[in-house]
Amino acid sequence: MPRPTLNRHLLLLASIGIALYLVITILYGLQTEEASAGDNPSITKAAAADSATQFISGRYGVKASDTFVVYQSKKDRSGYLQKEQLLEPYNKTYGERYPIDYYQVSVNDKKTNRQFIVEVNYTNASVIGWHEILASPQGALISKQKADILAKQEMRTQGLNPDEMTLIDVDKSEADEDNGTTLYYEKTSAPLGEAKFQVRMEFDEKSLVGYTAQFSLPSSHKAWIDQQDHSASVMTWISMGFTILMALASIVFAIIYRKHMRFSRGLYLTAIFLAIYITNNFNMYPAFRSVSGTVNVEFATWATIIFMDVVTVLLGVSLYFALVAGNGLWAAAGQNKWPAWKERRFGSDVFHGMGRGYLLALFILGIQQVLFYAGETSFDVWAVNDPTDSVLNMLEPRLFPLMAWVAAISEEATYRLLGIILFKKLFRNNFIAVLIPSIIWAASHTQYPIYPVYTRLIEVTIIGIILGYVFLKYGFITAVFAHACMDSILMGMSLFSLGHISDILAGIFYLLLPALIGLLLAWIHGKRRPPLTPGELPPRLEVL
Repeated sequence: MPRPTLNRHLLLLASIGIALYLVITILYGLQTEEASAGDNPSITKAAAADSATQFISGRYGVKASDTFVVYQSKKDRSGYLQKEQLLEPYNKTYGERYPIDYYQVSVNDKKTNRQFIVEVNYTNASVIGWHEILASPQGALISKQKADILAKQEMRTQGLNPDEMTLIDVDKSEADEDNGTTLYYEKTSAPLGEAKFQVRMEFDEKSLVGYTAQFSLPSSHKAWIDQQDHSASVMTWISMGFTILMALASIVFAIIYRKHMRFSRGLYLTAIFLAIYITNNFNMYPAFRSVSGTVNVEFATWATIIFMDVVTVLLGVSLYFALVAGNGLWAAAGQNKWPAWKERRFGSDVFHGMGRGYLLALFILGIQQVLFYAGETSFDVWAVNDPTDSVLNMLEPRLFPLMAWVAAISEEATYRLLGIILFKKLFRNNFIAVLIPSIIWAASHTQYPIYPVYTRLIEVTIIGIILGYVFLKYGFITAVFAHACMDSILMGMSLFSLGHISDILAGIFYLLLPALIGLLLAWIHGKRRPPLTPGELPPRLEVL
């Protein structure tokens, strides 16, 4: 194994990153404290299921035989409150009774075929809302007068004053499809900005079967969100288009210069990519189920998983050609950016790449923290929790940080190993060759629920430029380790919030995983091939 060496410049960058991170953390602490959009769960999913089944059993006499729990969030409400800086007054008035983040429990009774959706506060297990999934009405609908009486009775039970609630008409184009009778009531006083508290009451032919608290959001806010989401969608499609063009270019170059390409390169990395990604698709079953609606949920969820697996295979094909063509084009240009296993320097590159990766990751995380702080304080940047990306919606959250390697391998191969050489051939300029694929890469990240969306484009582009110059100076292996270390730190720390000792230990393991992989590969390679002597070190390693 190569002897450990340290690069003073990288140590300085890592120190700067740590210092920036600590300074920004202190600045956050000095700000006027504002309640967060949602606390971490205080109850288990099993406890949420028990609370939901007991509620449905006590209210409707239904003995549930099947339950399923997912994490959900009132994203639209959260966004409006954060954008208008109303989150703190909301939490004081409504946060405990109607939290933004909660568990959603599907309760099914197979004997009677009755199905309910129950919203459970994931900090105290109280039921905050529910509704039955109704089939087409079998008899005459309940009269509006009787429904109004039942609704006001339920309001009193829920601690509301019916005298403060007014029956309103709701635009049916904005309302969910109803199979029974649905009434909406709005609180006439104490709005939050332009948002007014409402309750939705659902009825079957004779009784109340649904109670949901909601807030009417101003049309101007909805229009702004729609415009932002449209911009993110356009940027994502543009990114996808350029990425597809790059993939096609890699296939063309691989065919034209097939005699100079090494088609065995990339097979192992592609296999690792596919194994982790497909495993993650199955692991995200709860996340896919959370957005599958209420009709044919099981079919819709598995259809989504199968579709994602097909997409993953196509991405794997694209990754393989990016690795083959990218490596071949750099070799044709006289630069070995990615040494092969059979080369004597491979073990040294992996070992030093791992060390550099950690140092560079610390620097990038410090820069990212500065960008986040500048965005929040100067550009009113805010973000909402996305249930589809949450570890709370995974079958096994402790597998999630493995996706750090999927991102590192695929994105460094596509936008650095392949992207930079393609645009370098077009423009003959290193900066442009780094900048363009960084923008393409950043545009693919704008679908995350961070607003305004252009700030995400700027943030990721800056990180892409840093990784681009890391690639040019140190090569592909260091770029992959820098990316993997950065994501492993962030994803590993996300497990800490789950609170269990096993999750914390798993998080620590993932923080150390890049080091373990780097040390193991360097050790195995050193056992099979003699290490480099100091005189054999390539010029770019002699500075270490």
